[in-house]
Amino acid sequence: MKLQIINTSGTFEIVGNFTLDNTELVKDHFNYLLDHYEEVVMSLKKVKKIDKKAIKVLKEIYAKANRRSKILFVLGKENNVIANAFKKNKADHIFRENY
Repeated sequence: MKLQIINTSGTFEIVGNFTLDNTELVKDHFNYLLDHYEEVVMSLKKVKKIDKKAIKVLKEIYAKANRRSKILFVLGKENNVIANAFKKNKADHIFRENY
């Protein structure tokens, strides 16, 4: 499934397969958002597949937000594909759903 980033009332939903082929698209999109907004909400609830490279990119986006004192909310802990991949790659700290 081709990856899409859809703005739903200010929540940027990543839909489809978030894998090596799509990491640059996601990285560029969220770097742009972090350059222009103080708070960014990302939803991984509709991700069908994720790989190590995608998780590495999410860690980079998370680190950039922290360096710039921006707030990045990452939703999708209830998506088993995401939850398992994050646990396996020790990335649970990225989830932030209390906005």
